[in-house]
Amino acid sequence: TIVKTFEPIDIVVDTERYHLTANQMIFVGPGRSIDMSKAGASKGYAFCFTAAFYERSIEDTATINSALFFGERPVLYHDASFDESAFNQQIIRRISRAYVQGGPIFELVAHHCVESLLLDIYHDLSVRHNMPQPKNMTDIALVNHFSVLIHKHCREYTHVQFYADQLHVTARRLTDICLATTGKTAKSMILSVLIRQAVRYIKHTNLSISQISYQMGFNDESNFRNFVKKQTGHIPRALREN
Repeated sequence: TIVKTFEPIDIVVDTERYHLTANQMIFVGPGRSIDMSKAGASKGYAFCFTAAFYERSIEDTATINSALFFGERPVLYHDASFDESAFNQQIIRRISRAYVQGGPIFELVAHHCVESLLLDIYHDLSVRHNMPQPKNMTDIALVNHFSVLIHKHCREYTHVQFYADQLHVTARRLTDICLATTGKTAKSMILSVLIRQAVRYIKHTNLSISQISYQMGFNDESNFRNFVKKQTGHIPRALREN
């Protein structure tokens, strides 16, 4: 999902609030929840699309499987030159005209319009963070698919084998690919997502620690407290107070 703003708005991604200023974009990868109920009547657009729609070349695969959509946090990007008038002219008008024609023409034009939103920020990310060019896009795509599954199922399943079965690889193979691609084991990736979700609930909701432990799939509150302490070095109450 790409959200493009023309006026300041607030949106929530996975319980974390983001304030977007005018002419800003936020890039949100799959598997994350997006709440725009607080956006009100602010002007802007939200583009939601799948990898199957976008991937037409090796370059497309590299772009969509990069940190742009699969980083630790959603990417925010400001482009003052792409204001409401220019955006409507260059993106919305082209998509609308192609939609009337329908068929392959619409898909091609829509792809090019989405591509134009991605390339500048992808280039900037590559330069700023020195992103390496992936050597094996199949492995990159598999790891990102794994990431999507983690966000969906980590509260119910924390064993690597469950995800390996979903991806039709062995648990050892999944761990090796994760290590080669991200420098993290498959298990550590699962726990990383789980603790991030837990900390967001602790810091950004009024739920009790007991309620949060239940939400996160723990049957015992003490086990949840121990998990948070082991992963963060702090007990849940200390995280909430800070």
